[in-house]
Amino acid sequence: MKEGIAMKQFLFFAYLLTFCTSVISQNWVSAGNVTNPGTKPSISVSGVNSAWIGDGSLNSPKIFRTTNGGENWLSVPVSGIGNEIYCISSLNDNTAFAGEGYVNGNANLYKTTNAGLNWSVVLTTSGNGGHFTGLAFTKLSGYIFGLAIAEKIYRSQNAGNNWIELNAGVTGVSNAQNSLMIVDNDFYGFGLNNGAARIRLTTNNSANWNTQQISVSGNYTSAIAFHTNKLYGVAATSTSLPMISRTTDGGSTWNSVDIGSGVTGTCYFVWVPATPVVYILGSNGGIRRSTDNGITWVITPTPGVTNLTHFDFVHLANVVYGYAVSSNGNVIKLSDTLGILTGVNGNNNLPAEFSLSQNYPNPFNPVTSIEYSIPMNTFVKIAVFDVLGREVASPVNEFKQSGHYVINFNAEKLSSGIYYYRIDAGNYSDIKKMVLIK
Repeated sequence: MKEGIAMKQFLFFAYLLTFCTSVISQNWVSAGNVTNPGTKPSISVSGVNSAWIGDGSLNSPKIFRTTNGGENWLSVPVSGIGNEIYCISSLNDNTAFAGEGYVNGNANLYKTTNAGLNWSVVLTTSGNGGHFTGLAFTKLSGYIFGLAIAEKIYRSQNAGNNWIELNAGVTGVSNAQNSLMIVDNDFYGFGLNNGAARIRLTTNNSANWNTQQISVSGNYTSAIAFHTNKLYGVAATSTSLPMISRTTDGGSTWNSVDIGSGVTGTCYFVWVPATPVVYILGSNGGIRRSTDNGITWVITPTPGVTNLTHFDFVHLANVVYGYAVSSNGNVIKLSDTLGILTGVNGNNNLPAEFSLSQNYPNPFNPVTSIEYSIPMNTFVKIAVFDVLGREVASPVNEFKQSGHYVINFNAEKLSSGIYYYRIDAGNYSDIKKMVLIK
């Protein structure tokens, strides 16, 4: 009898410990500080404990990095970099890119592969090409594809080693810090800074671009982000808050959403890949989070840190890790657990049933997104078949925990034609048709 009571007490204590740990892990906490980073430092997160910060002042660039979660921030050598850094993007502890600001032309994009001991120029704008204000890489595909803004748009298809200028067919690229997004090599876009509130978007790797007018006020679109499924998206201008614009059909239509108080000014979004989780940061330092693809938003309090200028996130092992930096050098970090991603802690986002969605886009070339949901932990296989019934690919073939998932299927090795994809999960099976056009 006593043993039974003791066991119940132990289990109850274990539950409380797990619950409290989960709640605590979802608060921003201090992650150290850097010395006089500049007025608008940018931060890039490449791992649970790894982040880079870049900014500085006229003719005095500054870059910092940590590999131990902010316990120590190391000053990175900047030999060869002539001006302050307006944007930074890191791929790992040793490899990072830094975009030169301030200059009005002939701005350089630098790369290091040895933690800043040496920097090499991988891209230079033209004499009237402006300066770099944004960098982004595709995190789900291993940082292969990159996008850079310097009043013009540049793209890399080999992890930033080489860059080409794209003809986006428009002037007035947004100069807001990091006002761009990239999902994969086909789907990316940026904000515009003149006329009505608009974004410029391509869904076929710059073969075609279209301008979409978003449903908020202002003419300086400072923030844009999309879900990995390329259907859900959010955008905002420098004067639209608390109103943002939201799409559920890849940008064909946009509707306004009131995110509530606490976030003002020029803002910035980060959408955590393959999840319904998206964050917004305002120039007042306020941060909100949505766990339902941008419908509802809650404040994520910061521990007395003000003047936050930028944040970034990575998603590893069903945990979201984020870092944010302020102009006074304070850094904070966040760990959002699986409960936030799937709705366990008060949000009923766990799927109630198995489902397999139609791929998007369809037809496609050569990458398309496939979304599926499983209400229980089970082995999942998604296989692709040609019209003769032969299995030609198996993009998913492993045990999965319950939740919503999005995969990017790359068919570059397949010929044009009709294909079928089938999911087998537990006792559930479904099949859908997709069309590859090259």
